[in-house]
Formats: sequence, structure tokens, C-alpha cells
Amino acid sequence: MNVEDPAYFKNDANFYGNVRITGGGISYPYAAKTSTYTLTESDSVVNVTSGTFTITLPTATGIPGRTYTLKNSGSGTVTVDASSTETIDGSLTVKLLSRYSAITIQSDGANWVILSCISP
Repeated sequence: MNVEDPAYFKNDANFYGNVRITGGGISYPYAAKTSTYTLTESDSVVNVTSGTFTITLPTATGIPGRTYTLKNSGSGTVTVDASSTETIDGSLTVKLLSRYSAITIQSDGANWVILSCISP
């Protein structure tokens, strides 16, 4: 179906993978985590609400464009770990050290690149 076709928008809710687009905006899958976790293709926004532990990224290979946003809203340190020898802007890990710090990363098909980083 052509997205320029008015019938495409008649229900005002369309899905693109895990992203939902409605008349009120865009919704991304959200998950709160309190222990070690490995991201999946179903994840998009992950909020670490407590604890000190590691969030492991899936392999960046074969998923160029995949984007994740990770936030530390707890009081611990969150380590973001790239898969195997893959890197995040040249490093094997990135740490979200303080409460309310966040990072948005994207796969370039081989490694992860940081699109934005907030460190209060």
C-alpha cells in the first residue's frame, strides 16, 4: 500500500516494527529493568530504575539503523556492554554513572555509535 494513499491513514494507527504511530504522536516500546539484561529486537527505550548492573547490547552486525535509548533513573551505575569485540564509539563499554544520565545509540551494521548522551 502506498503511504500517500489516504486510506492508509483511515484508522490513524499504523505499526512499523515495534513503533506505533497515531494521531497523538509516536510510541516506542518501554521497559523498566532492575537487574542484568540483554536487549532484544523488541526493546527500544529501557529505563534502569534501581541497582548497579550491566545492560548488554545485541550484536550490531546485520541490524544497521537499530536504535536504543537507555536511561539510568536509579542510584547505581549502569554499564552498557557491546557484544563480543564490537564497540560503542570505540569503547567496549559505556557507563551511565549518575542518576538521570541517558544514552541513545545506533547500530552502523558493525558497531554501535552514540547519537546523544545526557549526563546531569
